[in-house]
Amino acid sequence: MSGEPGHLRSAVERLMEAQREALEVTNRALDAEGEDEFAGAGERLEGALVDVRDILEGALEDTRDALEGEA
Repeated sequence: MSGEPGHLRSAVERLMEAQREALEVTNRALDAEGEDEFAGAGERLEGALVDVRDILEGALEDTRDALEGEA
């Protein structure tokens, strides 16, 4: 188990990266600067939610792989 700290660090870094990505996508979707506030809002928010879900699912899979690689 000598590599455990490295795997844990990698898993935590991946989760932090996913959180940053999810926040960026959310901020882009909610930023209506220069646009009519309601024009396309539904599609923009739906697309953002899909992106956030994909980012977080990918991070979860990466983290599981990193932690299972230690077992």
